[in-house]
Amino acid sequence: MRVLVTGASRGIGREIARDLFAGGLRTWLCARSTSVHELARELGDAPATTCDVSLSADLDAIFAQIRATWGGLDAVVHAAAELGQAGAFWEDDDEDFARLLGVNTIAPFGIAKRFVRLASSSPPAGRGKIIFFGGGGAGYGYPNFVPYGTSKAAIVRMCETMAMELDAHALPIDVNIIAPGANETGMLAAVRAAGGEVRTTVPFSKPIALCRWLLSPASDGISGRFLHVNDAYTALDRERIVPDAFKLRRVDP
Repeated sequence: MRVLVTGASRGIGREIARDLFAGGLRTWLCARSTSVHELARELGDAPATTCDVSLSADLDAIFAQIRATWGGLDAVVHAAAELGQAGAFWEDDDEDFARLLGVNTIAPFGIAKRFVRLASSSPPAGRGKIIFFGGGGAGYGYPNFVPYGTSKAAIVRMCETMAMELDAHALPIDVNIIAPGANETGMLAAVRAAGGEVRTTVPFSKPIALCRWLLSPASDGISGRFLHVNDAYTALDRERIVPDAFKLRRVDP
């Protein structure tokens, strides 16, 4: 399997990239930081590209590079994200908020769009897989982190709608979003420093395991879902799954 991992220079992206490469998957590393090349050297022969996923030109370049080198792509794991501003929303800066949306919301849209276009001309081996991440605030309110929560909630609904469109066009691609829990990353340290409440933490092994499952044939047909690492996801049956399960929905009083 040929997999592109964004945000591969740190945090969850780095740990997932390391695990996938160790598991024998052809893993292409992407990050804005040049430290992504350090991981590439550590792994041995993983291709790596310095790329700002919020820039259309950078996305065009990396997908063209992947097409020229590998001929196509089977999956993408988009782990690149920023925390953004913390504090009362009326003190936040408009332009900083817009930049955060570019990284956390517009970038996954651009990546998914380019992946589907590439898959349409160079079909993946098996079902294509798109995986996003939705942090704290995506499924519930999280005071003092309005920009981050907004950006992550948006991609949950985007993921759900993308899945509906892919199904309507009979395109064999699954798109899902992982709620990884609170992992010990630099971002979590920044949340604590800003006064955010962190009740429990989750080891990297849990989002890694869910990512592995979503990339495997065992999850074929499960799409448009917002899955937490503690969900009993391995028991899901695409023929029997409740239509509104693991999606953003109102709850009646």
